[in-house]
Amino acid sequence: MNFWEIIFLFFAFQALMLSLFFFFKRKGDNVANTILGVYLLLFAMNITYNVLYWSQLIYTRPYVIIFGVLNTFWISYPPLIYLYTRQVVERKIIGFKDLMHAIPLVIMIGFYSPFFVLSTSEKIQVLQNSRIEDYVINANHNLGIIILLMIFYTCLTYFKFNNNQLSHNKRRWLNWLLGSFGCYVIAMTAYYLLSRFGLITTGHDYFITYTLIFFIGLVSYFGFVQPDVFNGLSMDSVLPFKKYKKTGLTEGHSMELKNSLIQLMASEKTYLKSNLRLDDLANELNLSRHHMSQIINEHFETNFFDFINSYRIEEAKRLLQDENHLNITDIIFSSGFNNRVSFYKTFKKHTGITPTEFKAK
Repeated sequence: MNFWEIIFLFFAFQALMLSLFFFFKRKGDNVANTILGVYLLLFAMNITYNVLYWSQLIYTRPYVIIFGVLNTFWISYPPLIYLYTRQVVERKIIGFKDLMHAIPLVIMIGFYSPFFVLSTSEKIQVLQNSRIEDYVINANHNLGIIILLMIFYTCLTYFKFNNNQLSHNKRRWLNWLLGSFGCYVIAMTAYYLLSRFGLITTGHDYFITYTLIFFIGLVSYFGFVQPDVFNGLSMDSVLPFKKYKKTGLTEGHSMELKNSLIQLMASEKTYLKSNLRLDDLANELNLSRHHMSQIINEHFETNFFDFINSYRIEEAKRLLQDENHLNITDIIFSSGFNNRVSFYKTFKKHTGITPTEFKAK
């Protein structure tokens, strides 16, 4: 095992740690986090398999048992990206019908099952004699099928979820997510074509794996930022290489708008509107949605919803201390919230205690 293969194993370990993080991540959608966790776990196993293949360890007795499993990893990625995107965009519950997305995986396992059922000694003998085609159905075309499935799911995901009902910010998030996955598909297609024409070398393998690590890293990054983006934080503020460049706002004008926003919150108490949205707030100050998001993100270091909720919580705290003894339902709606669950969750987030505990103090 050489230096680069050890480096790849390090990235595999990183992917494993990230998968565990998403499995236990509380922020965002638990189902989406779990799907992304499975995706990263398969990716970690994918890299590990590649290292075993390059180092020839895959042909030895301890590891030959997993030979061919890589194709089941590859064919699982497209449906996982589709289900992940659908979950964060539509919050549609995964049901019985979604088992159809597992059909390609079942078929691929069926193609490899004659080889999988062989004993360890038989597998080694088959590989040594280069007779894998005798035991794997459609062996020469399976990778091509996987590539076509990846292209199909990428197009399906883009055209199904990138519609007019999706806000501009969410649409940009979707484009970046699918763009990064699309580059992964391009890398896989390049690998397939090079292998078909007999041009593949270990150096090409390494290069394609570098590409996969980079773009799968982007997918992981968008998994981190997705909750913030879907809660109103601009995509420009979460992209590490693009943050409010060329927005047209000078520093002085930006400060004026910040003060105007603070004055608006104090005088109009706009935050008391339970259906308030970023566009509504932008219209109050005659700003674009993008500039309104920039003011909040840069000057208050938070997203739109947390900014508004901070005012609502201060109003709720004032009402809880009021001697008029309003009941908790009246306080919830009077402070701008529209349901009990979000009120309690937000109050605990901002104060560290429940409304009841606050009132008791």
